[in-house]
Amino acid sequence: MRYSKILLVALSAILIAPACRRGNDLFISPNSPAKATPQSLLTYVEVSTINSYEGDLNRSASILIQHNVGTDGQATQTQVYSLTESLFDNQWVQLYGTLLSCDSLQRNFGAANPYYAGINEVVMAMNWGLMTDLWGDIPFTEALQVKTIHYPKYDAQQTVLQGINTMLDDAIVKLSAPASGNVYQPGADDIIFNGNIENWIKTAYTLKARYLNRLSNKGNYDPAAIIAALDNGISDASQDCMGIHGGGANESNQWYAFLNNRAYLAASATLVDTMLARTDLRVYYYFDSTGFGTVVGSPIAEPDANVSYWGSYLAGSASTPTPIVTYSEAQFIRAEAEFRRGANSTAATALNTAIVESFKKVTGDIAGSAGIANYTTASTTLGSIMFEKWIAMFGQTEAYSDYRRTKLPVLTPNPNGAINVIPQRYPTPQSERTANPNAPVPSLTDPVWYAIP
Repeated sequence: MRYSKILLVALSAILIAPACRRGNDLFISPNSPAKATPQSLLTYVEVSTINSYEGDLNRSASILIQHNVGTDGQATQTQVYSLTESLFDNQWVQLYGTLLSCDSLQRNFGAANPYYAGINEVVMAMNWGLMTDLWGDIPFTEALQVKTIHYPKYDAQQTVLQGINTMLDDAIVKLSAPASGNVYQPGADDIIFNGNIENWIKTAYTLKARYLNRLSNKGNYDPAAIIAALDNGISDASQDCMGIHGGGANESNQWYAFLNNRAYLAASATLVDTMLARTDLRVYYYFDSTGFGTVVGSPIAEPDANVSYWGSYLAGSASTPTPIVTYSEAQFIRAEAEFRRGANSTAATALNTAIVESFKKVTGDIAGSAGIANYTTASTTLGSIMFEKWIAMFGQTEAYSDYRRTKLPVLTPNPNGAINVIPQRYPTPQSERTANPNAPVPSLTDPVWYAIP
C-alpha cells in the first residue's frame, strides 16, 4: 500500500513537470526528478509495471490457481474466495496511474522518439492486458481522457483485446524505424532491456501471440496468426522479458520483499504433491525445504503455515529477476496453437522444448527435464499442454488466465470457499464503483468474455 502511494506521488510530480531540454539537463536524480523526460517516464512506467506483475494481483492469482495457499492476513480472504471490492483498490489505481504516465510519455515525446513510443506501447499493452485478464470489461477507449471525461465507459473485453493487438502492431512499426529517426535513444533508463530494441520487438510479437491465444473459444481464433507472431517473437531465453531488480531496499523483487516482511502465503499441496510424485526437480527451486528436509505443501482446505515457502526461483534475493514474457511461454503457446490446428507432431516438439526451457530458467540446468519432456505425437493433448504450462507458469498470472480459458488442469475448488467454484474474475474495486457510475458489479462467478463458462 505504501509503495502504491509513493508511485502516485511520483506520478503527480511527473505529470505537472515541464518539458526538458537537451544536454546536461538530462542528468536528474531518479528519486526526485525536477522535470519530466522520456528517460524518467520510461523508468517509472517499467518499474510500476514490474511491480504490478509481481505484486498482490499476481500473488492472489497464485492462490486461486493453487500454486500457493493463503495462511495469514488478507491472503486468507483470497484462500476462501472472499474477494471483497476493497481488496484491490490500490492495485487498480496503480495500473491506471502507470497508464496515465505512459500517455504522458506518448504525447510529449513519442512523435520525435519512435523507440520510446514503441517501448511505451508494449508496456501499455502489458498493463491493459493484466487489467482485462483480471477484470474483464474495463475502461479503455475513454480511460485516459481525464481532462474531458470524468466517467469513462466500460469497453467489452473483446474490444480491449483488439485494442491491445493494434497497439502492439503500432509498437512494432515504431520500433522498426531507423535509429536516426530518434532524438533520444533509450539506454540504462530502459531497465528491462537496456535499450535493446530488437528484444522489445520480439516481446511485442510474443505478447501478440499471447493475446491472440485468448480467443481459443471464439469463432475468430486463428492459430496460423499466433504461429506467425511467434515466428517473429522470442526465440531464445536470452531474449526473455524479465522484471529486473537492484539490491537496494527500494529496488527489491516483490516476492522476496513480501516473503521477508509478511509471508502470508505458503506452498500449496496441490502443486507440491503433483511435482514430487513425478520427481520434478523444479519444486526444490519454487519452494524451500522444511525441517523435514523436503518440500511440504499445505492443503487448500486447511491452510497450514508450517510448510514450505518460496525458494530461489522467485525469492532468492532482493535482486532476483522475475519472468514476464519468456521463450518457455512462447513454446507453450506454440504447442497449443499447433495442436488446435491438428499438427500434433509439431505440437509435441514445442511442448518438449517449453518444458526444457522452463527447467533451464528455473534450475539453471536441463538435466532434470529428461524424464518429463518426453511427449510424443500420441501423448500430446490439450490437457497435457495445459498441465505442463500450469506447472511452468509458477509465479505468473498466465496460469490463472489459462485455467479460466481452458478449465485445465482440472482443479478441485476449496470446499470451504464462500462460493463453490474458483473465482472467475476479480471484483470491481470499491473506489471505482463509488466514483464511476458506469462501473459494473459482476459476480465472482461470472466468467470473463474469453473464458469457458
